[in-house]
Amino acid sequence: MNSKVDVSDWADLRVFLAINDCQNLLAASDQLGMSQPTVGRRLTAFEKRLGVNLFARTGRRMQLTDAGNAILESARKMEREMNAIMRTVEGQAEGLCGEVTISATEGTGSQWLIPVLASLREKYPDISIQLNIDFRAADLLGREADIALRMGRPTQMDLIARKLTDIDFGIYASREYINKVGAVTELKDLEKLSWIRGLFGSTGQNLLLEFMSAKNLDCQVGMNTNSPAAQLAAVGEGIGAAIVSHRWAATVPNIVNLLPDILPYSVELWLVCHEDLRHSARIKAVADHIAEAATDDKGLFSIKSKGY
Repeated sequence: MNSKVDVSDWADLRVFLAINDCQNLLAASDQLGMSQPTVGRRLTAFEKRLGVNLFARTGRRMQLTDAGNAILESARKMEREMNAIMRTVEGQAEGLCGEVTISATEGTGSQWLIPVLASLREKYPDISIQLNIDFRAADLLGREADIALRMGRPTQMDLIARKLTDIDFGIYASREYINKVGAVTELKDLEKLSWIRGLFGSTGQNLLLEFMSAKNLDCQVGMNTNSPAAQLAAVGEGIGAAIVSHRWAATVPNIVNLLPDILPYSVELWLVCHEDLRHSARIKAVADHIAEAATDDKGLFSIKSKGY
């Protein structure tokens, strides 16, 4: 292997790591924001400079060779060091301009956060937002995002967090569906419902099974989905009942809150960023704006609306 590898190879090491993580060129190109041919050319040039093949091509799948595996940990170490450098530089940024990447779950990010970002743009027109809707927790240490909105307090070291609000959940179904299956007036009536089960947030927490198990109730699942938006749409279409947040349920006109005196869950919403970025003016401005909006909208997250 050619030993002439220096810091200028970091850009190529990023390509190497992305291909290893994604296992194919197309996914790696999406992650890197490059075209697939460009990623392929960068890899070929890097391998030629090193004098070894780093990957074995099996169809579209890219698998590490022994040579690739030999440099993997060193590449990871360099990635961590470069990320630390970038966080330090970003943390010293004083201007209210540039890009801020926000990671959020589907319900919070695609619904509540959008008007918040609209007012942010009016206040700070030179700050641009990259909004990533994720089903998993973004790696803030790996700079997948500058700010993350997470359900539950983070425990990872090197992160700073502030609690925004509590998100309360209720049991919802459409009026049409309840008219068909009969009124729900007590807990035992929940057993006659067909349920739409979804995974909650980046943790994959299953609110429905936890709730029904805690109440010693049988649970008939008629539909599973990994999308909160699909779950809510299914409730609106009368497919069955589901546990959804009061805030999001309030956006659908034909669904009702069953047993409104029962509060199945309350989950904390936290704003999280890496501690190295806490002094970045633009990131602080975005974080403060989101926090202020959450305080103003606190009632939206807890209102028990549309009782049956």
